[in-house]
Amino acid sequence: MAIRDELLIDLINRTEMEGGGPRITVVAEGAVVTGRIVPHRHWATHIAGRLGEADLPDERFAEDFEREAAEPLAYPPAFLHLQGCHLISGSSSLPAALGEFFRVSLSAVSAWSVR
Repeated sequence: MAIRDELLIDLINRTEMEGGGPRITVVAEGAVVTGRIVPHRHWATHIAGRLGEADLPDERFAEDFEREAAEPLAYPPAFLHLQGCHLISGSSSLPAALGEFFRVSLSAVSAWSVR
């Protein structure tokens, strides 16, 4: 996103204020990804919870995401946080089902559409 996309920033900020955003499809460095916009804290808290589950080898990383969830929100936001993501097309090595949560840098987004 060489030019700051104020409308996309507004969508992210409204999602941060209201707690849930629209479904969106983004083009980021040749990959087309779809998912629902979620607040930053929701994204980080959910991942911290998943990593912190007992008996998982990655539970020690949960505190990094807990710390991320506690950070004050930046303006303008630098990232778009998505839930329920799928890779639609692209020549990357991403799996078709990206998992529950995905984070993409706004500077990587070259096009987007809501649905």
